[in-house]
Amino acid sequence: MRVAAREAFASCIETDPRWQLTERLIASPGLAKSARLSSLLLHIVQQTIDGKERELNEQRIGERVFGRPVGYDPRDDNIVRAHASRLRQKLETYFQEDGKEEPLRMSLPRGSYVPSFERQDGPSSGDQPDLPPDGALPGHEEVPPSDLPRPAASVWPRWALAGVLGLICVASLSWSGRTLHSRRATDVLWSAIFGRSRDTLIVPADSSLIVLRSFTRHAVSIADYASGRYLSAVHCQQPCDPSLLSTLAEHRYTSLADLQFAVALSHLPEALPSRTVIRYARDLQMDDLKHDNLILIGSLEADPWLQFFQGQMNFVLHDDRSAGALRIENRRPAGSEQASYLYDPNDPAHRGYAVVAFLPNLSGTGNVLVVQGFTLAGTQAATEFVTSGRDFDALFASIIARRRGLPHFEVLLRTMDVNGLGARPSVVTYRVY
Repeated sequence: MRVAAREAFASCIETDPRWQLTERLIASPGLAKSARLSSLLLHIVQQTIDGKERELNEQRIGERVFGRPVGYDPRDDNIVRAHASRLRQKLETYFQEDGKEEPLRMSLPRGSYVPSFERQDGPSSGDQPDLPPDGALPGHEEVPPSDLPRPAASVWPRWALAGVLGLICVASLSWSGRTLHSRRATDVLWSAIFGRSRDTLIVPADSSLIVLRSFTRHAVSIADYASGRYLSAVHCQQPCDPSLLSTLAEHRYTSLADLQFAVALSHLPEALPSRTVIRYARDLQMDDLKHDNLILIGSLEADPWLQFFQGQMNFVLHDDRSAGALRIENRRPAGSEQASYLYDPNDPAHRGYAVVAFLPNLSGTGNVLVVQGFTLAGTQAATEFVTSGRDFDALFASIIARRRGLPHFEVLLRTMDVNGLGARPSVVTYRVY
């Protein structure tokens, strides 16, 4: 009896105007390129039409749509809320632009995961879709899913019931496969970096500090940097314009590549606006390193705060020419790995290295992501590695499946500059902790 009922539902959903609207929505420009938003929309509409609105809560959506483990804590993982917020905006945009002539409108009320439907007034009845009878969709009123007529189940031959069972099994396997696939390594990484329990600080490199050091030829200690004392007594060790040094000291500069990366991170679905802050390295405090999540962009030369995390790292980037060769130090080489990977800025092939490290913060209560390269293009290549959802996912997919989560890690990347831009990097080696 239940199989026949499910088959009847499957046969009528295709003619349901709400489902037809959903199919147009996921084919629209705003949703066509977002598999996760489309999966979320399909799920909540299907559950609503099937009369299972009570199952549309954050916990179950996270498990069924985004592949979160059963019993996960939504308070520490905001992926459902973040995607629902984006979906709500996409719906509003669609009905203001491409779908402004739609006779049926869908919205996602704030604080709810149950979609609401209402019929818009059209120029004539001939322009209206065929809606369920008995006034199921009166103009500008919500559609109670329970009011939709349910086709009566008929008595089917056993071979037909077996066929329906097979279709349901195939659909279930297909949905399960999409759910597992949607739990990408990059999703897990950003859920660990962004959360509602603490702020996430995105920290671009301090380009002003690099320029100041090139004029003063003087290293800046973390104590002087944190207190700002290094700005009060700036003296040139070579001919320079004092007013230029004063300008560098008074203003905050960073690279365009770092700024683009910071803005892209702030627009990730996992990044809560109320908990995500772009903060200049000069304005950090020690408490930030202890209590917040951080994304540190750049090398030690442009961010002295990195010295507090280099003690945890195996792959250490040395970019101070006065201290020796530019290189990546491999503190504990394994197998055939090199102890040092030298960087030659005059290499005609423009090859370089970059490091991506996912570490605990200083108190062990949060996480830190370090992204750094010898050049702007190298850092840009490293940012692509963690945001493209391509090479990073391929590297960590089996690790996440085996460990049921993303461990702390370090990745050493080989990069190449092409006309000042970072080409797709390749993995040299990595560590998982």
